[in-house]
Amino acid sequence: MNRNIIEQAQKLGLIKPNTMELIEDRKCPLCETRIDINEFNNDLSLKEFTISGMCQKCQNKIFGE
Repeated sequence: MNRNIIEQAQKLGLIKPNTMELIEDRKCPLCETRIDINEFNNDLSLKEFTISGMCQKCQNKIFGE
C-alpha cells in the first residue's frame, strides 16, 4: 500500500478520511468488514488486496467475478 497515494486521495476527497486506519486495522476500505487473508480466490486477488486493501467481495463487485 502506498501511504502517499492514499493521503493525496484523501486530500482530494476521493476516498474516505479514515481509509488508512481501516486498512491498518485489517478492514476493507469500501465495506469495512474484517479481512480474512484466506478468503481470496487466487494470487491476483491477494495482490490486489496488497494494493488497495479491498476484500474479495468488493473486488468481485468492482472487477467482476
